[in-house]
Amino acid sequence: MSKLGKKEITEDLLHYDPRNWSRAFFQTHSKCDVIENNMCETFNSWILAARHKSIITMLEDIRHKMMNRHIDMIKFAETWISDIAPMARAILERNKEYSNNCNVQWNGLNGFEISEGEYSFVVDLEKKYCDCRLWILRGIPCPHAICACYYLNQDPDQHVEHWYKKETFLKAYSHFIQPIPNMMMWPETTNPSIEPPKPRKMPGKPGKKRRNSKDKPKKWGKLSRKGVKMTCSLCKKTGHNKVV
Repeated sequence: MSKLGKKEITEDLLHYDPRNWSRAFFQTHSKCDVIENNMCETFNSWILAARHKSIITMLEDIRHKMMNRHIDMIKFAETWISDIAPMARAILERNKEYSNNCNVQWNGLNGFEISEGEYSFVVDLEKKYCDCRLWILRGIPCPHAICACYYLNQDPDQHVEHWYKKETFLKAYSHFIQPIPNMMMWPETTNPSIEPPKPRKMPGKPGKKRRNSKDKPKKWGKLSRKGVKMTCSLCKKTGHNKVV
């Protein structure tokens, strides 16, 4: 980052544990190399309309959306042209193209030395490992592993982890959300009712914007008004503004 002229970003990152943001320290069992929280942000945007409603209504809206998404995902799996998920397929096909730039040396067993330009990588097909760590992090063969597969006339598709297969995808949606009747049709309970706390009106207009964390970086390109002295348009003196 410092070499790219991103000194401020480098200083900010060093305040955090590298195990939380550097792929070099990521665990390999999850087969995921994502380092941002875009999935959480997408979900928050997806339920944005429901978040401003009362608790029961909000949960009901989310339940309906989840029921519809459940069916949409099952129908989506029916459109796959192969047993591998489309996004994983796109990564695999791109890696196949990159593998054309690699040269292979085989030790006669499971070890391969794959050279790409001035760099060399050790590949073990049995352990599903490459020195570049992309294969063991993602679970999708990297260009170096694909080059080794082609050398032994093996299909790289067979080395894709089961997490990206259609069978695993459908298992995630094998438990359906059951419909429920309207609250007016629910049986009456003999348990004592729990009343909500009395509402207390807070001063000011209720805010709808999310509270940002203190360490969230500020937007670039906009000057801060902190430290700027106000100038009155009537008396032209600093320290206060025009009072209407």
